[in-house]
Amino acid sequence: MRLPRPTSLARTLALILGITIVDALVVHATLSIAAVQGIAPVWPPAGIALAVLVWGGRRLWPAVLAGSLAGNLLAGAPVVAALGAGVSGAVEAVVVATLLLRCGADARCARQRDALTLLRCGAIGAVPAALLGVTALRAGGLVDLPVWRAALMWGLGDVLGLLLLTPALLTLLQGGTGAPPRAGAAERLASYAVLAVGLAIAATSKDPATAYAAPAMLRIAARQGPAAAGLAGLAGALTLCGAAAHADGPWNGGPADVLHIQYVAGLLSTVMVLIAAATSERLHVQRSLTAMAAEDAALRRVATTVASGAAPGDALQTVAREMATLLGVHTGVVVRFDGDRHARVLALSSASDIPQPLVGERIGIAAGGAVDAARHGRLGRFDERTAQTLTLPPFRLRIAAPILADGRPWGALIASSVDASGLPADAEARLERFAELAGLTIQLADERDHLVAQATTDPLTGLLNHSAFHERLREACAAARRRGRPLSIALFDLDRFKQVNDTLGHLAGDGVLTEAARRMQDATRSGEVIARLGGDELALLMIDTPGDEAHAAADRIRRAITAEPFTAAGRVTISAGVCDLERAGHADDLLRLADGALYWAKANGRDACIVYSPEVVEELSAAERAERLEHARSLAALGALAKAIDAKDPATIRHSERVAALTAQLAAESGWPAEEVGRLHDAALVHDVGKIGVPDAVLSKPGRLTDEEYEVIKRHADLGARIVAGVLEADQVAWVRGHHERHDGRGYPDGLAGTTIA
Repeated sequence: MRLPRPTSLARTLALILGITIVDALVVHATLSIAAVQGIAPVWPPAGIALAVLVWGGRRLWPAVLAGSLAGNLLAGAPVVAALGAGVSGAVEAVVVATLLLRCGADARCARQRDALTLLRCGAIGAVPAALLGVTALRAGGLVDLPVWRAALMWGLGDVLGLLLLTPALLTLLQGGTGAPPRAGAAERLASYAVLAVGLAIAATSKDPATAYAAPAMLRIAARQGPAAAGLAGLAGALTLCGAAAHADGPWNGGPADVLHIQYVAGLLSTVMVLIAAATSERLHVQRSLTAMAAEDAALRRVATTVASGAAPGDALQTVAREMATLLGVHTGVVVRFDGDRHARVLALSSASDIPQPLVGERIGIAAGGAVDAARHGRLGRFDERTAQTLTLPPFRLRIAAPILADGRPWGALIASSVDASGLPADAEARLERFAELAGLTIQLADERDHLVAQATTDPLTGLLNHSAFHERLREACAAARRRGRPLSIALFDLDRFKQVNDTLGHLAGDGVLTEAARRMQDATRSGEVIARLGGDELALLMIDTPGDEAHAAADRIRRAITAEPFTAAGRVTISAGVCDLERAGHADDLLRLADGALYWAKANGRDACIVYSPEVVEELSAAERAERLEHARSLAALGALAKAIDAKDPATIRHSERVAALTAQLAAESGWPAEEVGRLHDAALVHDVGKIGVPDAVLSKPGRLTDEEYEVIKRHADLGARIVAGVLEADQVAWVRGHHERHDGRGYPDGLAGTTIA
């Protein structure tokens, strides 16, 4: 139960009236049960006053003062006694409330430290209250006890009232129990019945020993937490003190007996409250650790699923299931926002038989609801338990946490109840942690897709790249052999593409390649896969396509390329070589034979599409031509490796190509023959291939290199020369090896100087 705090005059007046009525009843009952010359050894109004100030704030002290004063008067207390009790009670409540606030203690005594703090603060506040109250009583001639004894009884009574009643009242007003019950209803009833019987026996027995045994039964109440222990202690102390005050049992009814019983009952009641608080704290910590362990285990299972590379749908389904299980809700749902007013269900885990949205179903988003709040990046709780029409059938109560991707709301994780049962009070915080993992799932999936695209896609044309095409070709060949189905490939090469680069520049050449790739894509049909193998060499994989149909498809693409002039280069033609799997033993043979057909097409006029035949293979089997083909392939592979090395650092992207172009231009301006210019261009294109042996940490280091790191860098010239030695000629290898030599002899790797440098 949680009551609204007073914020208006009407509520303040209502509070004064309530305090007045309660105080009047409590004062009357307390003085009737146990009192000696108007002083009660246990004073519940002190606990009531403190509870009101802690609950509503110290600004309510006038209400406490007025209500206490009026309550004492209505209970029949003389004016002087009522004034003393009212003023002293208000002063005491303000002092104790202030001290508790400064100590940061919870007056519900959920922890042992809080109970001890309340005891200390109550003892401090009881001093002025006792002095004020006893002074008022003696001034009115209402008490003839010695001052020290009257003040001691008054102060102890106030402390007991504060410690034994305040936690229970605050638990009622602020919510919570101070300690979740550990016993069932039957056990509670039995425990309190035993306690009541024990207290009754102790109060009326002629044997004094029973009085000391009775408070020990408060241990029963300790099982129910500080609030229950306090109430039981209050009842026990009042019963025993009442028996002593009325001379029941072994007592004579004098102040000495009452004070003696006040000591004993108060001490044991206080000890039981402290034990109950310590027990409550230990159980709370134990439950918190258990809950944290369960949550950590659930989050770990989700994280393991995400990290294992599971499909996003499977990972999100794990998120929904683990979240619903941990929170104990009917249904866990993951939705992705689909426009402003709709969302699509991506995962759903339910323990309810009620029909619910299906995975993939599009649902509406109610304005102002929990999912709408999540769409705007906020955590929202939405309650429709009393609604006739549900905005998100069949969920009556739900909490939605936003799932963020790149910092923006992507979807929502929803904990839902399909009936009137509530959701856990701490569900929001837990739900957010699961939503973070769901967001991580989306982010990792996007990153994986991006990395896969980067690894399998040619960055210039957007086509499948060399390695991805070869992998796809091997898989397709194996499947075709297994199923006995046809398969063909076509290799394409833009005619005289080197002239485009030499005359118009590499940017124009890249534009021609990009446009050619686009035209090829437009001309392909279902089941046909295009790739860029390197340079201007393109490939077409045709699954379930025999050789004659493959020739028609390749020729269709050839015509699409030559149909219209290119923006920068004018008319560009393309040659193609086609081969099917019937003429090849495996994927490598298929590529080799198609490449042979392509070479024949280029050697015999270009702008043609040739299907492999044995005659073509025989024509291309001459040693010189085979050597040229092998050399071209090896050089292309080295060039691709050099590009990959350049691409590691944004500052060196296309570095080797720029060096090759500038070197060739300088050589041509210096009067070199065209053939030598081409050989120099080839060597320059792979001059940095030796950097493959340099660690990335050294190669891409942003700061100054150490001497040891510089020595590692210097190795790349020699390593590059050794790598290209099997592909380039001797003088080209010397050019690669010496590209870091200096005329003053301070270069590397050989320290050559002047004209000794190639």
